[in-house]
Amino acid sequence: MKAIIYTIVVLFLFSCKKAFVEPTTAKTISSPWADSSSKHPDGAVFRNLIEKYHKQGLPGISLLVRNNKGTWFGATGKADIEHNISFDPGQVASVASITKFVIGTLVFKLMEDSVRTGLGYNSLQKPITTWLPTAITNKIANGNLITLGDCMKHETGVPDIIEQSTFYLAVLNQPNKNWKPEEILDFIYDKPAIFKPRDTAIYSNTNTLLVSMIIDAATGKKHGDLMDQIVLTPLQMNNSYYQSYEPTPSNVAQGYFDLYNNGKLVNVSNLIAGSGNGYYGLHTNIFDLHTFIEAVLLKQTFLSQKSLSIMKTFGKTDDINRYGYGIMQKFIDRGIDAGIGHSGRGLGSTANLFYFPAKGVTHIFIINYGTDSESSLREVFYSFQDELLDITLK
Repeated sequence: MKAIIYTIVVLFLFSCKKAFVEPTTAKTISSPWADSSSKHPDGAVFRNLIEKYHKQGLPGISLLVRNNKGTWFGATGKADIEHNISFDPGQVASVASITKFVIGTLVFKLMEDSVRTGLGYNSLQKPITTWLPTAITNKIANGNLITLGDCMKHETGVPDIIEQSTFYLAVLNQPNKNWKPEEILDFIYDKPAIFKPRDTAIYSNTNTLLVSMIIDAATGKKHGDLMDQIVLTPLQMNNSYYQSYEPTPSNVAQGYFDLYNNGKLVNVSNLIAGSGNGYYGLHTNIFDLHTFIEAVLLKQTFLSQKSLSIMKTFGKTDDINRYGYGIMQKFIDRGIDAGIGHSGRGLGSTANLFYFPAKGVTHIFIINYGTDSESSLREVFYSFQDELLDITLK
């Protein structure tokens, strides 16, 4: 997201229209395994880490680290500042773009069942016009040239909906609106391409929106229903919810952002920037995220080896990320210690879900503060992330 655009839009409109946000209710969710965090040799280090950065302003943090010494998890801060509700280790919260990793996994599960779903591995090379009407693709930059695989690897050159100031004007004027995909695409229609297809890779939320539309069109079913039936339910991710396909529970954490850059956090939970359209929407906790990444990347029991091999075919680099099909390789500046998984950055949420194969380390965290735009706390978050990486990958 363009930080300047977003900040100007917010400052101009936020005080004009603000929807009511339901308070968070307290609910303790236990881990699905026996908690041995107190026995982890680095437990005190992890506890001090999250307390340090909570004191520096991050409202609520849950963290899980799995390495050869065991699994540690903990949390600190508030899920709801206004109502003094603690942020527990099992706290359900938005994880923003980690939704894309789940969508990518869903695509491969559908391809493994091609006879019934109509999507096969060769679908990755098919143009999106195979499923989407030209009434849509003619108005999207490169829309008649890109493939499903290009969308999953961010090699399309299609403008990012999250970069459009007009979209945020609409979001701010219509808080809590559940956006339909065609309504969102309208904001990037007839915009120029960022680059020629497959020339490079630049992250675009619009790409995963198109993927979700292709799933709907190819299967004749809603991708949110398929996500639940094919991914969340089989993995027993019982504390995971896809907004706006289903109501989020009352114990979901509030999301915050320093809108006016004055050190005061504002509740932005009611600003729904297209959740339920593939790129955002998943609300979950560190336990369900651990279940997911363990099944997909560690034990490798959820996807076939063919699917996993294709998914992890990493292509072109965008800044410090490299993209596979629905998955990313992040922290590539750390060389062999790069992580595989996905990050999430939203209006009021920040999350990481990564496995570091060279070190056999998994780290998962959820923070109910938005770091997709500039603020003093974004730099605090970067320090937290760097320190966590240094500790876990040493």
